[in-house]
Amino acid sequence: MSARRKWLYRLVAVIFTISSTHAASGVDLDPTEISWGTTYIDDGFSKSYLIYKYSTESTYDDFGVASSYNIEIQCEEKDLAVLVYAGPIGIYPSSGLDQIGVAQVKVDSGKIIKYKYVVTRDNAGIVIYSPKVLTTALLKGKRQVAFKIPSSIQNDAVAVFKLGNLSSFISKFKSMGCPLK
Repeated sequence: MSARRKWLYRLVAVIFTISSTHAASGVDLDPTEISWGTTYIDDGFSKSYLIYKYSTESTYDDFGVASSYNIEIQCEEKDLAVLVYAGPIGIYPSSGLDQIGVAQVKVDSGKIIKYKYVVTRDNAGIVIYSPKVLTTALLKGKRQVAFKIPSSIQNDAVAVFKLGNLSSFISKFKSMGCPLK
């Protein structure tokens, strides 16, 4: 093989490596009303994939300040997690030392189910204890999911999220070791 051809193969290999490393390090797609936003990270040490959605309605606290919510379904190192965040940060201050609570969740017009959660360290959101049970319920839904999470600041506001194309992520989560159902 000629030196020029070897150089060309090396150049193609370097370009392919750079482009695949860039694509693997983080792919972000913003959510819409129908679709979920996605983020994929592979830094060489661990892989993580998450999908997220913003609430369809803003709620207001006692002082008239608007709060927004987003839901995330994450898979990192074969560990599934469902989180609900609220802004401004610190909307779920702990009323006790354990930072554990119960959120009421309603998928479409179904019955209300209670899910145990723990408050995140920065008090900005909650992490559901049984994420697979919740994602299974979400996949059965067609239109929306509503969370009512106790908060001493927000008067137990209801965060509503459109389910959109959630079922299109079943195979991706399963391939990463985090089946949704």
